[in-house]
Amino acid sequence: MKTNFSSSKRAQVTIFIIVALIIVAAVVIYFFLRGGIGISGVSKELKPVYDTYLGCIEQHAKQGISIMSSQGGYIKLPEFVPGSAYRPYSSQLDFFGEPVAYWMYVSGNNLLKEQVPSKVDMQVQLEDFIRSHLDECDFSGYIEQGYNILVDPSGSVIVKISDGDVSVDVSNNVAISFEDKSAVVNKHSVKISSKLGKFYNLAMDTYNYEKQNMFLEDYALDVLRMYAPVDGVDLGCAPKIFIDQNIKTDLTNGLSSNVAALKLKGSYYTLSKKENSYFVTDIGRNVDENVNFVYSTSWPTRVEIYGDRVVQPIGLQQGLSMLGFCYVPYHLVYDVDFPVLVQYYDSSGENFQFAMSVIIDKNQARKALPTSGGVSVESGICKYKNQNVNVKTYDASLNPLAAKIRLKCLNEMCDIGDTVVSSGDAVLDAEMPACVNGFIIASADGYADGKYQISTNEQSEASVILKKKFNMSLDLGKVDRAVINFVGDSYSTSVLYPEMNYVELTEGAYNVSVYAYKNSSLTFPAINDKKCVSVPAEGLGGVFGAQTDKCFDINVPEVKVEMALVGGGKNSDYFTEDQLANSKQLNINVPLFGIPASTTELQTNYAKADAEKVYLTFE
Repeated sequence: MKTNFSSSKRAQVTIFIIVALIIVAAVVIYFFLRGGIGISGVSKELKPVYDTYLGCIEQHAKQGISIMSSQGGYIKLPEFVPGSAYRPYSSQLDFFGEPVAYWMYVSGNNLLKEQVPSKVDMQVQLEDFIRSHLDECDFSGYIEQGYNILVDPSGSVIVKISDGDVSVDVSNNVAISFEDKSAVVNKHSVKISSKLGKFYNLAMDTYNYEKQNMFLEDYALDVLRMYAPVDGVDLGCAPKIFIDQNIKTDLTNGLSSNVAALKLKGSYYTLSKKENSYFVTDIGRNVDENVNFVYSTSWPTRVEIYGDRVVQPIGLQQGLSMLGFCYVPYHLVYDVDFPVLVQYYDSSGENFQFAMSVIIDKNQARKALPTSGGVSVESGICKYKNQNVNVKTYDASLNPLAAKIRLKCLNEMCDIGDTVVSSGDAVLDAEMPACVNGFIIASADGYADGKYQISTNEQSEASVILKKKFNMSLDLGKVDRAVINFVGDSYSTSVLYPEMNYVELTEGAYNVSVYAYKNSSLTFPAINDKKCVSVPAEGLGGVFGAQTDKCFDINVPEVKVEMALVGGGKNSDYFTEDQLANSKQLNINVPLFGIPASTTELQTNYAKADAEKVYLTFE
């Protein structure tokens, strides 16, 4: 038989190549298992592969730093804690769809909590992140060229965060071979230029200053008094009416603008006007990096308003005409909670950000936060919940209705929880503070708040009925402007017409009053007078009845009555649910008296408005 010498020769060459590859692989594995003993350097032929590995470590480190910087110092965020209807915060701020950890926030159960990462925590999280990606480096291009690369994914990682850089030391075996060259390296170090440490230190100084000095609350209180009615006296003869939604809109818009203007004492800005120094806060160090304070009106914000929304003028009532002018005193109290995002950044695009809650309680800044354990922001009454109460909530047809439950005790409102529909009932079993003659308040969207008076130290069950609200348009005929009051036993509301051309009503009995106004040129003249009264004389003479005159200057500026009362009246009626459900508009026929030409005629119009009758019809 004739042997094919060429084929035999090729077979032998193939065998030799396979054997050679096995030998090379064995050498690589040998050094890999030995941990690189005897090999300390990497030849120039193998260096590009090793540099790729170092670059891979650097890439994942930068990725971890970026995540950490955008999430308030966390790669893995703390466990998510949801907010509640009463406290809208969760433990994370949603910033354009990405979560940012609150370093301080009010939890759904009214605890002021901290979740501030330490630098050690950040280093550990960055180490874990890099370690989890050690086996994800892409060497496919080198492998196609014939390189053999083995990476031990179970190595250790040490990270150190400094002001200007982040150093990463990885201990794991990396074996590389190509042709007759091989190397195993088990210590790898990279250093990333980063301001993570510097930004974190600046953030901590800012946070600690706010924690103890509450400078954000101080600015918020100034905004509150500038953009929302708090207390004061207006000269005028028309009622002053406050609409909650308008107040909230003005206040949140004011907060958004003013928070954005805040700065920290430093060298990263130039003030265009000397007055702008008002917005600068000294936190005890010179800030040489850019910092933004951000609040958006779309973020979770709580604004609770307490006080009369319709304030009647004083001066036109019987017996007060001697004043010669009208004035309207008002006083409103606010609870305001809103988030602020603090961002440090530089021109290269590197940044660090975290969020904080700003808390105003009854027109006062919150108390300084002493610990990190969670401090109750509720009153002393609300802290001690030790009375078990079973609450059920229904609509007017006694169907179960899920509702938010609060307890009003004295002047405090305590958040209790929510009833949940189950087995045909909407039920909440919860602990409440001991309270005599308090009120359980039940709230649900589209329904008027329901109330149930209770002494929790004696009663353990409560059933609350909520009445559905119906939206009704209003037509007052020829009336230009009016204040309409609907006062019921369990539900009341006021309307400033035509700014509000609708009203929300529930079934029930109402006392309805309407005051119609029109533009006026009537003016109360200025008063510059001196009044004297007799008072007991000083000294011994006063003991024996001697008297002396004591005089006072009375200076009242001219008061223009821009809106004068020109009509009005009252009526009482009962509105049924069927009547409200099947009607779209409420017509109110208001008696009109004409524009007053003197203060006497104005007082006469007020007397008529209290005596006349308005007529109500549905259609």
